[in-house]
Amino acid sequence: MTLGQKLKEIRKRFGLSQEQLAEIMNVSRQAITKWENDSGIPDISNLQELSKVFGITIDYLLNDENQLPALSMKKQLDKDKYKSKVSSYEAILKEYYPAPWEVYILTRDKKMSKLEATFDFLVGAGTVELADALNDMSPYYLVTKDNLKLLVNIKDWILEVIELPCDTNEKKFSYEKNKFINRGRLKYKNK
Repeated sequence: MTLGQKLKEIRKRFGLSQEQLAEIMNVSRQAITKWENDSGIPDISNLQELSKVFGITIDYLLNDENQLPALSMKKQLDKDKYKSKVSSYEAILKEYYPAPWEVYILTRDKKMSKLEATFDFLVGAGTVELADALNDMSPYYLVTKDNLKLLVNIKDWILEVIELPCDTNEKKFSYEKNKFINRGRLKYKNK
């Protein structure tokens, strides 16, 4: 797989247009087109940014390996672009995941070890989970389209997107140290 093919596949797996990737990378859409067509390659600073944004190594981007790993993306959001933190969540989701993407609101709980569950039971049911919930009150979403499933979190003006396996249960699933429950589809308000 060439660098251009990898970039195009990464962009598509996150549902990004060339314009959106260009905005994330702070380059022109034409630069993205050139890179994807293997008519040029990103300079070292853009390779470093791609590596940082998508959580992959520069080595991976430049070698001929065909298999793309599970991907993640982090993007610093421009907080001046949105009215307030809470009302911005829907605007951010609408911007990055318009229809036909489906966006579901998730609740998150800590996936506890047996020791933590025992401690939580002895101290008082829910104490550990309550402390964890107060530690991370940021919203989580499941975003789906076709066979793609993304776990999306917005925290401290950073959009984090993690590609989930395509066989992930949409109603209830675990990821790393968290359990997620689907609370229903987000319906965008018309303005």
